[in-house]
Amino acid sequence: MGQNQKAGLRVERTKKRVHEALLELLRKGDINRISIRELCSLAEINRTTFYNHYGSQYDVLNEMAEEYIRNTSLDVMNEIASGRNIAGALKEALIYTQDHLSFAQILLDAGHYDLMGYLLKYMPRFDEMVMRNLPAGIEEDEKRAIAVFTEYGAVRLLKEWIMAGCLKSPQEEAELILRIAGREIGNEGWD
Repeated sequence: MGQNQKAGLRVERTKKRVHEALLELLRKGDINRISIRELCSLAEINRTTFYNHYGSQYDVLNEMAEEYIRNTSLDVMNEIASGRNIAGALKEALIYTQDHLSFAQILLDAGHYDLMGYLLKYMPRFDEMVMRNLPAGIEEDEKRAIAVFTEYGAVRLLKEWIMAGCLKSPQEEAELILRIAGREIGNEGWD
């Protein structure tokens, strides 16, 4: 193993420890009350190491949130944009969410991170897909209203599912969302 690979693995392990430490601290309290000293102590790294990678605890949270969003919402949006299997992509995103439930719940706490706002930032592609699938006879403003209703409804269903502890399986939740959205756009569901 080369020096660059060793250094990369060391950085990866350090960041993983910082992520785990921040998650543990977020379970106990608000990010505004987490000090770098406390975070470094729990991650068992020194402050210089921390500052080599991050500027603040908010940078750590943003990095974690971006990774989470990349593995969930962006994957689904890419599948929608490419016209591939929406149901499969949504199910995979929900499995990832279920596997990272504690973090997802923390992200949904408005005191830590505006996950819903971030997700909605990526929804214009979803809106376009919904509007494309609506019957031709519907006026543009009604199409947009249906798309917005479907978008916000899907996001709210996901939030409820996460905050309830993922009581339904990812498969069941994906099927429910697609069944409801499909009714809105005139399909019985999306493949």
